[in-house]
Amino acid sequence: MPRYDWTDDGYFTTERRDLSQIRRVLVITMLLNFVAMAVKIVAGLATGALSVIADGLDSLFDGLSNVVGLAGLYAASKPPDAEHPYGHRKFETIAALSISFLLFLTCLQLLQTAWNRLGEGAAPDVTLWTAGAMLASMLVQAGTSYYELRQGRRLKSELLVADALHTRASILVSGSVLVGLGLVRLGFPQADPLLAVFVAVMIAKIGVDILRETLPVLLDQAAVDPHQIADIVREVGGVESFHRVRSRGAEGSAAVDLHVRVSPNKTVQEADAIASEVRRRLLGLEKVSDVTVHVEAQRERGAEDADLFAVLKHTAEELGLVIHESWAHRLEGSLVVEVHVGVEPVLTLGEAHSLVDRLEAELRRRVPEINVVHTHIEMADKQVQEGDRASQEDEQRLRGQIERIAVGIPGVSHAHNITVRRHLDEGAHYHVSLEAEVASETPVSEAHQLSHALEQAIREQMPEVVEVFVHMEPKEG
Repeated sequence: MPRYDWTDDGYFTTERRDLSQIRRVLVITMLLNFVAMAVKIVAGLATGALSVIADGLDSLFDGLSNVVGLAGLYAASKPPDAEHPYGHRKFETIAALSISFLLFLTCLQLLQTAWNRLGEGAAPDVTLWTAGAMLASMLVQAGTSYYELRQGRRLKSELLVADALHTRASILVSGSVLVGLGLVRLGFPQADPLLAVFVAVMIAKIGVDILRETLPVLLDQAAVDPHQIADIVREVGGVESFHRVRSRGAEGSAAVDLHVRVSPNKTVQEADAIASEVRRRLLGLEKVSDVTVHVEAQRERGAEDADLFAVLKHTAEELGLVIHESWAHRLEGSLVVEVHVGVEPVLTLGEAHSLVDRLEAELRRRVPEINVVHTHIEMADKQVQEGDRASQEDEQRLRGQIERIAVGIPGVSHAHNITVRRHLDEGAHYHVSLEAEVASETPVSEAHQLSHALEQAIREQMPEVVEVFVHMEPKEG
């Protein structure tokens, strides 16, 4: 099972592969390639066989590619950092890509050697000792290729697999050289360069195969089947829908990125728990080592309206403003927004007006559909105001006026629980709160309009009242 580490960003898995074992396999392969190289070059120099020397140089390229692979593996083993948040695994892929270029270089050298040999028509001095050296080197290479390919697949290392294919190509080179030497000894000196051309083509094919394996990783081709991801995410409770499923990386270290939608009624903690479960299940895939889950609210009918008021509230909070009340109306295809904005009492009118202007501009920028914004500036005092009850005479007088005003508004009745408070810093100014009744079947929107009409009438007919709070109740019976 993969091991999970907890960070501020969530769960992620540590490197699934044993890099020390990959490095050990690569070192053993490099030493065996240098042994095969030494045998071929010594035999070629001793007999003057150019094809054998060329084959020895091919083995030298094998060893050098192992050195390149070790360097790439060292870079790939570094942990993720701020500049490389996805780690350094692509360095190994780049090293595997460089092996393909070494294969193409070997192919060109073989073609050039074969062309020169065809022009010269010279034949090497073939002996049993030369053939024995070639057979011995081929056995070493065969064992090396089998060992490296098997370990590469077990350890999920594209570097080891690519290098094993390179070694297999070298076996073909040695085989062609050996067959060519046999035909030369039988009196067909042109067989050696012609077989070399055939082997060069085979080497080029292996190089193309390596490109097909490494380029998708470098080009961020999808590393995990999106249908497999969808089947897993669909089974997680609380996920309403999901989209933008993406994956990248090499086998065994793929990174998955997706957006999941949950019910807007979920709390932040509940949504985070759903995202964590999605992440945990996807990390259970053998190919995946990193998962990023973006949580969104499921958009339902009327969600655009809810989004509008959420944007309004968030924009106001960024500017240090408070939304007391807000309305939105669609008039002939355009959106009109009305907002009661609370500002700090210590601000000057100019400062408050500047902040509200910024709010209006930000709303239009964030919601281009808004055509008109009407704002009403109010105080958003967060301190407890000092006050006192009005005198008994004043309280009775004000109550009587409020009861008469309430009766005069159609649909409103029985103004009661009237409280009158005199503000200590405002002289003969009063704050009033009361309750009134409307028919129980009255829609909330209509009840709100009646409440607003009652407040407005009290302010107009009673100038000494500076603040009114009206609570509407359903009329019993």
